Amino acid sequence: MRGKKAILCIGYIIVATICIVSIALLFFSRNKNESEKSKRTIGALYMTMNNPYFEVINEEIKAVVESKGDVLETRDSGMDAKVQAKQVEKFIEEKVDCILINAVDWKKIGSSLEKAKKAGIPVIAVDTLIYNRSFVDGTVVSNNYQAGEQCAKDLMKRRKKGKILFLVQSENKSAIDRIKGFKETLEKAGWKYENVGELECQGQLELSQPLVEKVLNKTKDIDVVMALNDPSAMGAMAALDAEHMLSDVLVYGADGSPEAKTMIYENKMAATSAQSPRTTGKKTVEMLYKILDGKKTEKQCIVPVSLITKDNINDYSLSGWQ
Repeated sequence: MRGKKAILCIGYIIVATICIVSIALLFFSRNKNESEKSKRTIGALYMTMNNPYFEVINEEIKAVVESKGDVLETRDSGMDAKVQAKQVEKFIEEKVDCILINAVDWKKIGSSLEKAKKAGIPVIAVDTLIYNRSFVDGTVVSNNYQAGEQCAKDLMKRRKKGKILFLVQSENKSAIDRIKGFKETLEKAGWKYENVGELECQGQLELSQPLVEKVLNKTKDIDVVMALNDPSAMGAMAALDAEHMLSDVLVYGADGSPEAKTMIYENKMAATSAQSPRTTGKKTVEMLYKILDGKKTEKQCIVPVSLITKDNINDYSLSGWQ
């Protein structure tokens, strides 16, 4: 009799234990699902992650996003506008909470961003403008026109005229504005220059170097290289150095990368108009959460630039970004 009672008691204990465990699992599962629902996913697209500048921007954004318990999904578009368009549409399918985009082509990306708008997904343009601004909820961009302007003013202090080779990226608005700022500043001042050529290099060192090499095989009559950014300037300097011309040609870039600052310090590069990827990242994520939380925010944030030359290079760290 006692044995039956003991078995029955054990049975009750087992059933009670199963019930408690089941309730606990149900409670945990519900809390887990609620927690996951509260997480917000942000999709970030960069024209390339081959440029450390974009890595720094992304690091700044990721640090804040993860500190809030949210998720940042980062994609490298590999300088391919078609790839980037597909990546945007994939983010739309995944129903991300916001898209951050550094456009490969500021015009062609419009149709994909229009789909994001129709899907109710906010979009922030990072480091470059989008042609149709109605497709974006905010923009964080450096003062790119001023970057070109600063380089031109420095050039006019050094030379009275010159033959200039331009390294460009005509589908990117930031690059367009830098070259435009440079040219218009010279033209408004009446500074005479000859345009040796405009090389489409996508802002990439590995593309600019062989392109400049080809030009130098035809002519060495070049006084200045105006590059849309520092990586392309580095490619030009490598080509010039191989021809023992680096000391005679003034090379300008934009970014303020550690490599460019080192070249300026070593008196091999004239100047770079420095952007601040850290500030750009911080301003972007600040705008992001204002939009997600339904708070009022400026539609456009312009990050200042500053010219780095041999005269002020000691004010900057050679090993890091500003």
